[in-house]
Amino acid sequence: MRGMMMAALLAGCCVASPAAAKAPACKLSPKQVVTRFMDEFYMKKQVRSAFERWVDPSYIQHNPYAATGRDAAINFLEKFVADNKGQKSDIRRIIADGKLVAVHSHGWNEGGDAAARRGFAVVDIFRV
Repeated sequence: MRGMMMAALLAGCCVASPAAAKAPACKLSPKQVVTRFMDEFYMKKQVRSAFERWVDPSYIQHNPYAATGRDAAINFLEKFVADNKGQKSDIRRIIADGKLVAVHSHGWNEGGDAAARRGFAVVDIFRV
């Protein structure tokens, strides 16, 4: 997602809810949580389900072109994905240090000109 850098407040395994408070503790590491989120969001392009499953409602967006909050992110990104069908992503590496996880990915637009097809680097930083 070109030019999109975000920092997210991701729930440990799922979004906090009254039912989740009684659920067993999540056994996933922060890196595993982010890996699953990125696969669902970037690779499968399932914006709403990815954000509703993995992202806390108080999500903090640091992209100056998007509003903060999970619902605002869903609205912005669903439209972005729908308007950019040729947008592709390849996750190059996921690096974790405690609760912080950084994802380096390569994005490109298959339907664009040579520069768009060459692509761009994206770094997303998450706090889990």
